[in-house]
Amino acid sequence: MRKVLSTALGIFAAALVAAAPAAAQAPQTPGAQPHIIGGTTASETYSFMVSLSNGCGGSLVAPQWIVTANHCGSASQGRVGSVNKNSGGEVGRIDRRITKPGTDLTLMHLSSAVRAAPVPMATSNPPANTTARLLGWGCTSWPSCGTPATLRQIDLRVLPSSSCYAGGGGAGDVCVSGDRAHSACHGDSGGPAIVGTAGKWTLVGETHGPGDNNGECATSTLYTGIAQHLSWIRQQIGS
Repeated sequence: MRKVLSTALGIFAAALVAAAPAAAQAPQTPGAQPHIIGGTTASETYSFMVSLSNGCGGSLVAPQWIVTANHCGSASQGRVGSVNKNSGGEVGRIDRRITKPGTDLTLMHLSSAVRAAPVPMATSNPPANTTARLLGWGCTSWPSCGTPATLRQIDLRVLPSSSCYAGGGGAGDVCVSGDRAHSACHGDSGGPAIVGTAGKWTLVGETHGPGDNNGECATSTLYTGIAQHLSWIRQQIGS
């Protein structure tokens, strides 16, 4: 997804879709890319979900801070807390970004605080076989790419981190299952992988790219693990 998703900037403005519980049980194929294939329309309004002006997604982690992917590049603004990427929620101007060296993790700063509730950040990675929810406005099909205006979501399984080593992941990253019918894809870059229940979610990962080197979409997906960078994030945002 690193390369695929970066290409998606401005070309594919999409998001992760929600999958029904049955999808989480579907056959899994190593490798995935950030856009949501096989998901459903968002089942709730996620106060922390951000649609960036460069076509990527992001997560509000503090009133003036967004977590997203470095490969997304710069964005001029972010729409926070709306299921529609073109309307609603709160629109904030992004005035600077900070990237952790050697990672795909970037923090974007809003010039003014928003009222939306930030998402709590994980202090440890979820164990394998945990259900993770992916969110985004990315491609809903591949190789033909149709992108939705309404946020999509999908529930998939967390795999051992080693399952995404081929895609450049490490022991502290989060690997999420996927196949041709259920996956993240182009346009989902920078968006969240969350665990929890309705209204009580925790951010565990930021969409980085395919879990292997063979696919673009329709494979497992590599998420930059939040827990391993939590101290750095807190230091930057002053919390």
